[in-house]
Amino acid sequence: MKMNTLLLLLILAWTLSTEVFAQPPHILVAPILQHTDTNTSLYSITLNGGEHYIIDFDAPFTWYQCQSPQFPVGCNYGACSTARTYIPPSCPVNNTFTESQCYCNDAPVNPITKSCAPSQMTYKDMVLYWTDGRSLLGAMDFNRLYVSCAPLSLLQSLPEEVIGVGALSWSSLALPYAFSDLPDQLVARKFALCLPSSSEASGAIFFGDGPYNLGPSTDFDAAKVLTYTPLQADPTLLGYYINLAGISINGKAMNVPQNSFNVNQSVKLSTIVPYTTLKSNIYKTFIRDFKKAAKGIVQVTYVDPFRLCFNISTMGSSNNGLHVPQIDLMLGKGEKWTIYSPNSIKQVNDNVGCLAFLDGGETAEQAVVIGTYQIENNLLQFDFNQSRLGFSSSLLPYGATCGGFNFTVSGIV
Repeated sequence: MKMNTLLLLLILAWTLSTEVFAQPPHILVAPILQHTDTNTSLYSITLNGGEHYIIDFDAPFTWYQCQSPQFPVGCNYGACSTARTYIPPSCPVNNTFTESQCYCNDAPVNPITKSCAPSQMTYKDMVLYWTDGRSLLGAMDFNRLYVSCAPLSLLQSLPEEVIGVGALSWSSLALPYAFSDLPDQLVARKFALCLPSSSEASGAIFFGDGPYNLGPSTDFDAAKVLTYTPLQADPTLLGYYINLAGISINGKAMNVPQNSFNVNQSVKLSTIVPYTTLKSNIYKTFIRDFKKAAKGIVQVTYVDPFRLCFNISTMGSSNNGLHVPQIDLMLGKGEKWTIYSPNSIKQVNDNVGCLAFLDGGETAEQAVVIGTYQIENNLLQFDFNQSRLGFSSSLLPYGATCGGFNFTVSGIV
């Protein structure tokens, strides 16, 4: 995030934290930053005016690097029992006993390296911002949230400016639960995520119901263009899953075996995987059918990690970007998630664009894992109470982007 934006957020936290609202706001918001200094595409939530935490749908709790916790959590707290249920088998850790006191130890996981480390549960204050869905209104300070104090070694392979991982799972220790744990259900138990397609603009994450104004005009509420599909609950899994009935390319359904998508809730959503992966038997058909539909577009030698690339100058353009075959994910209840060219073709140089889908292998746990490239400039809303996912498809046809939220402060800029 640009330094002047960080300064504005710090000023806002200082000047407006005690503001009294005539009508209490019910939406919280924080910036989302894209990191391009790693081999994978990662995104962080910015809290406390400048602390960056990689967002992870699979993390059971938030962790950050610190030397030793100032306020360790006792073993008798329910949060300790919850955190310890997520200790990986590869990282056994016991609680710490000192002078008849028992302190809670857990084992956070690095989402890139998959390494874990014995760590100590502690408390941390976090600040984010009230909004009316259009602009910032004031700061909200959450005191003594449960987090894990992790060693420096756990930051390996994460971007330099990142200090930890922000949990966005359905765990009771994750950020969506903590930020909705307010009196009178002031903030609804849902969050909406909008990943930016560039590090030049901040995306946004909203906690609570809409509106979510992401267009150049404050009249455009992205919540109004959402389509909903059920989230598939599994008490043994922390992430988010939806059912997929099939995939069509330019309106023609792929011909794959009938049970191809009956694999552990079919589709997993990821904030860590950079490009959507398909199980091998699906991927081979997908590539074949896309080639057929792209007849007339000149193919060129593929560029790793992709396996199908084209000469961009032969693609032409449309209102939705480059003129390439349209991909539709046909979801379990008949809903359609459309993937247009800005989310299907990755431009790797001035002349070459590649189909941004990868082979997940023969033994992939899920038929499809939707990666971050496919959800850039898409709004996704996770509704816990109704157990459903709202999705917008690309916001670009509406003249909106995930970098369209106004993070400036009225009266200061």
